[in-house]
Amino acid sequence: MKYLVLTTSYPGHDGDPSGHFVRAEARSLALVEGNEVHVIAPSASLNEAPAVDRLAPRLTIHPVGGGSLFGFPGVLARLSEKPYRLLSALPFSVSVRRALFRIGPVDQAIAHWIVPSGFPLLLGHDAPLEVVAHGADVRLLCSMPSFAASLIVQNLLTRGATFRFVASALLIDLAQTLTPALTARLKSVSRVEPAAMDLLDVKERAASLRASFLAKIKTDAFVVVVGRLIASKRVELAIEAAHIAALPIVIVGDGPCRAELERLAKRLGVAAFFLGLLARDEALAWIAAADVVGFVSALEAAPTVVREARALGVSVVACAAGDVVAWAERDPGITIAPPIARPLAEAFVRVIASRSSGR
Repeated sequence: MKYLVLTTSYPGHDGDPSGHFVRAEARSLALVEGNEVHVIAPSASLNEAPAVDRLAPRLTIHPVGGGSLFGFPGVLARLSEKPYRLLSALPFSVSVRRALFRIGPVDQAIAHWIVPSGFPLLLGHDAPLEVVAHGADVRLLCSMPSFAASLIVQNLLTRGATFRFVASALLIDLAQTLTPALTARLKSVSRVEPAAMDLLDVKERAASLRASFLAKIKTDAFVVVVGRLIASKRVELAIEAAHIAALPIVIVGDGPCRAELERLAKRLGVAAFFLGLLARDEALAWIAAADVVGFVSALEAAPTVVREARALGVSVVACAAGDVVAWAERDPGITIAPPIARPLAEAFVRVIASRSSGR
């Protein structure tokens, strides 16, 4: 089969954490005998040539510009910083059309994010279409007037699209903005499936990081938080909880809130280590090295960092968001705590004590 994947987030290099779940899916499709996969993705320049994935020779990435709008730490954060970036949407759309023409007919199209990949960019494409909803796109639709969200969903359903939601909470949230009839149509062509995940072997690197870090700070345990440093991630809660629990905290990620968070940590006297945006393998190694991973975001649907931590055998203290509560009901390694610093701190201490007694 010949697949087309259109996405607004995709790694620009091996270590880039952006859209790694899209790449994991594209690679898995391309490694199936007889498949050919073409990914259309943002890039820093409109003039970059298509490139073959080094791990999957039947996967070709077609760069189409738009990097100033769709880059880290996300569209809304980038537009808030520099609204003029929205001007790159038009040349990005034109470049997508050109890439579609070059690729030619395909057997299956996959749009990652309802807007803009599914609507409007692939609305007029001829191939069977599956639209993948990740979270930010659903939140965007839910923030629109009901008629606008309904129009987008109605157009995609009329076009014959099917939907894949990475979390059941996203389908529920979107359904609440639609009429009962439209909701019934949407549910009839929808399924829930977490995003693809490619875990790297970071065991040795994690052991090295842990040993050197514990020796450096002369402590027995520490918390790790991974994510974009934006307001909705509520990293300040994790810092405050670490302060109360007297635990060092390692923060992997970057974003517009970093300076404010660093000032908070300094004011509280927390042993907080801001590592910035790391390559994916290094971020995974820090997760694997942790005694507990803190997840305090308010808006996530199916947070990859929680799934990664559990796959690496690390316990998670999380605030309720998306499908995380349902995961915790099936997985004792996930502890749900309210978004309040002291209960979070108590959960950190309890989880670490339990881990230590089990060694």
